Amino acid sequence: MLEDERGKIGKRVLALAIPVLLENLFQLVFSFVDMIFVGFLGAVALAAVGLGMQVINVILAIIASLTVGTMVTVAYSVGAKKHNDAARYLENSLVLGFYLSILILLFGLFGTDKLLQILGAKGDLLYNSSLYLKYILIPSFLIVYMSIISSALRGSGDTKTPLYVSIVSNALNIFLDYVFVFGKFGFPKMGVAGAALATTLSRLLGMVILFYIIYKRNDFLSCKFSCKIVPEKDVSTQILKIGIPTSLEQLLFNMGALLYATIVLSLGTKVYAAHRIALNVESLSFQPGFAFGVAATTLVGQYKGAREDDLARLASIESWRKAVIFMGSVGVLLFFFPEYLVQIFTRDMEVIKCASSVLKIIAVIQPLLATANVMSGSLRGAGFSKIPMVISGVGMWSIRIPLAYVLALKMGLGLTGAWIAMATDISLKAVANYYMFIIKKYYKKESFKLRYEEAISN
Repeated sequence: MLEDERGKIGKRVLALAIPVLLENLFQLVFSFVDMIFVGFLGAVALAAVGLGMQVINVILAIIASLTVGTMVTVAYSVGAKKHNDAARYLENSLVLGFYLSILILLFGLFGTDKLLQILGAKGDLLYNSSLYLKYILIPSFLIVYMSIISSALRGSGDTKTPLYVSIVSNALNIFLDYVFVFGKFGFPKMGVAGAALATTLSRLLGMVILFYIIYKRNDFLSCKFSCKIVPEKDVSTQILKIGIPTSLEQLLFNMGALLYATIVLSLGTKVYAAHRIALNVESLSFQPGFAFGVAATTLVGQYKGAREDDLARLASIESWRKAVIFMGSVGVLLFFFPEYLVQIFTRDMEVIKCASSVLKIIAVIQPLLATANVMSGSLRGAGFSKIPMVISGVGMWSIRIPLAYVLALKMGLGLTGAWIAMATDISLKAVANYYMFIIKKYYKKESFKLRYEEAISN
């Protein structure tokens, strides 16, 4: 029977993963164009947006406490054919999102300058970074609600709608960047503030479209929106139990990445430039792993909700196999032709040589990077988000950072040593996540299902 299902599940995996992959690739392209526009304003403007994005990444990690929890609980509800409960989870997540938006709004109003000063921003950099963040964070409900609804749609098995909305929203962002940054069509030249305003208005359009879609659709995610302002305790607790560990995982990773970056920065400006360029190129290879990880989270959640544990395992394996094929193919390009990809970002031969050499390291472990992404996604889909949180935290703080310090600085291996440390961390995470989900058979564990049924019955 499982062999008969393999082909069907493989098609479902591709149907879910490809739109997510395309969405992420489009966002990468749009963000590159975005940065090009800002780059015309000078180094201070570029640094201000870059610093602002670092703060926003932390905010996004916090929002993940709702987005991941929503995706998994909706997936479970769909798998269990409890369609009313899917809408119930979404509605409660939006109520929680309202209160999170208020906290982000208050931070945008009163906390940005203080944080930026702690990070070392002064003068024009402080002013522009603060202005950028205020335009993004004060209308915080836009990013919160867009993220929650998109995650609910993915959990239901609809990854195409977020793709289409993202394309429309980001295309508008690029057009408005041109209008507001440079002052076209009678609008004043706003510089960095214009880039932030363009982002905010494009998110407003995206949010309106998403709300319209879930209000008008007639299936399990149809939400007619009562004026509820107090979330249901049991349902909200279920969402946060799944989502908070993922949020903490991202926060631990982002903080660790900052410390890891300081180790690389101590190697010199050109080495750090090579590191950043190599990360930009490597991010292209990461996208298939993320996309198939989302597919695994959705399908494992749906099959667990339907009490089909063996199919949950098969969905994870099929997602893993396809991720390995996609990322292994990218790995071949990274290994044999890294210079051509690096030259997109720089013409400095020293930087090109340095970045190309470390890309070969990450190229070799592409199958392991695929494994880490898909198996951690599978564990989240089964409701065990604490496991990848622990594995990721231990990997970053006990392996990547100390090993990078020893290899790069103490042993004199430079950037190569830092990337060997990163590759070691990724490899061990892959083995640990695979061991927990497949070997230890966490796809058969019932703890999340029992909590889920208890929450719904109240």
